Amino acid sequence: MRDDGTDLDVLVVGAGPTGLALASQLARWGVRFRIIDKRPDRAQESRALAVQPRSLELLQSIGVGERLAARGRTTTRLVLHLDRARPATIDLGDIDRADTRFPYILLVSQADTEAVMADHLESCGVTIERRVELVAFQQNRNGLTCALRHEDGRDDSIRVRYLAGCDGAHSTVRKTANIPFEGGAYLQNFALGDVEADGPLVPGGINVFALGRGLAIFFPLGHPTTWRVIAIQGREPQATLAAREDEFSMDELSLPELQAMVDDPTRGAVRLRDPVWLTRFRLHHRQAARYRDGNVFLAGDAAHIHSPVGAQGMNTGIQDSWNLGWKLAMVSRGVANEEILESYNAERWPVGRALLRATDRIFAGLERSVSRGSYAATLRRLIVRHVIAPALSRRRIRSLAFHYVSQLGIRYANSPVVTEGTPQLAHGPRAGDRLPDARVRRGAQDAYLQEELLKPSLMLLLCGPVDAWNSDRLRDLAREFQGVLGLTHLRRAGVHGPPGAARETGSSDATLVDEERTALAMLGVDSTAQYLIRPDGHVAFRCAGTDLAGVGDYLRRRFAPRQGHSPGYRGSP
Repeated sequence: MRDDGTDLDVLVVGAGPTGLALASQLARWGVRFRIIDKRPDRAQESRALAVQPRSLELLQSIGVGERLAARGRTTTRLVLHLDRARPATIDLGDIDRADTRFPYILLVSQADTEAVMADHLESCGVTIERRVELVAFQQNRNGLTCALRHEDGRDDSIRVRYLAGCDGAHSTVRKTANIPFEGGAYLQNFALGDVEADGPLVPGGINVFALGRGLAIFFPLGHPTTWRVIAIQGREPQATLAAREDEFSMDELSLPELQAMVDDPTRGAVRLRDPVWLTRFRLHHRQAARYRDGNVFLAGDAAHIHSPVGAQGMNTGIQDSWNLGWKLAMVSRGVANEEILESYNAERWPVGRALLRATDRIFAGLERSVSRGSYAATLRRLIVRHVIAPALSRRRIRSLAFHYVSQLGIRYANSPVVTEGTPQLAHGPRAGDRLPDARVRRGAQDAYLQEELLKPSLMLLLCGPVDAWNSDRLRDLAREFQGVLGLTHLRRAGVHGPPGAARETGSSDATLVDEERTALAMLGVDSTAQYLIRPDGHVAFRCAGTDLAGVGDYLRRRFAPRQGHSPGYRGSP
């Protein structure tokens, strides 16, 4: 225990996908934390449907990405029903994606996503405390005092160093911290249903119907029903909008009401039946003015809500948590300076802002086309058929579209905690960029670059012959940053160093071998280079050559414990 008077390092409020993702990171690092949720159980409805490749990569770093993928269906096909004659089919995945092992969009219910993540937490010995509500908190010099209320009315007070609000659009954490939630309401009516459907639906594809006014999108769900349909129609009066709450809400919906919303855009071609879940929902586009207030942090829907276009919301929340989790863990363990926490808002707030603007622009275009008469519908069909569809037939355009939707292109180039070192590398991912993935060999086993490097520590990837680095200096660096830094070599097939060289320099793993000569090419390495990889899979520092001075300087500025500050834990992550 620390001597700062706190009971815990972190209290996580909310056990949806965002809170579960954060808890999984804290558990991996051995941080003292609790995760609470006022709901009696996890989501049973499908809710958020798509898990993007970048989220799957991060989840795979704790061993659950492939497990989740096995529960869902994958797709990259977009089927546009613009007239009755024939649909236009666009395959966004028909591109070369050698830099990820998940080159698709996974369609899986939020209930399954939460179940897989909750099972992982349970295997780590973590209990999700349900029917426990945060009712108030106060910040002080050492952290926060939080008041909790249990279902039986019993009150509880705990002292924590950090508070993470993963408690959704109606966030108690955000409201209590008086953080503005800026934005407005969408004007349209939204309806959602998990149903069976009969009609001209292309199996396995995302079917978009825009034959008349309104819009109906069918996603191939598979479980608990074959299809998830989202229908968008009309506008509500401004007076009605003014009376709404300021956040996301859901209302009851009947099957005939949903059928009526689907009839116009499908021209009666699709009949719905056997519903499992129906709801009418209202959406806002809002973002918290800041993601940090002292020792309070916001993530997921507590920080940003927006149009469902592109299926970005849940995925952005998971990635918020991956960005925040390792930073809270390293500061809590006393192996990183407090200033590193400032980078959470600096890195993730612009991502939320860019996402909000992009989804708003896309949705505005959809809204204009679905809210007008038959002339606009005809014009829309002509534009999509003769402009958009031909453009998406070009491989480069499809690649860019997939790059955006998949969230593989998110980068933190302007972050205060990433650095380009010297000598500079001309090619490959720059500081702040995502580390690409590639198949490599570790001993006699197949492995993946990301799985080897996304660890509960910073990982120094030395690219080139093992004997190119001074073993004494590597050993000194590993000793100086014990508990913070791991070392791994990546060499070409056929290029060897002295036997046992990797183990002598402090690496706990065997040298990685790039037999297919793709990993080093992705990293832009011709001879030798050094990549320092963060636990969230982004490049913290990189440079060419074998001089370790730049790496050491970078680590000492941000990750060496302050003088006189002793870590509160023993051992290494």
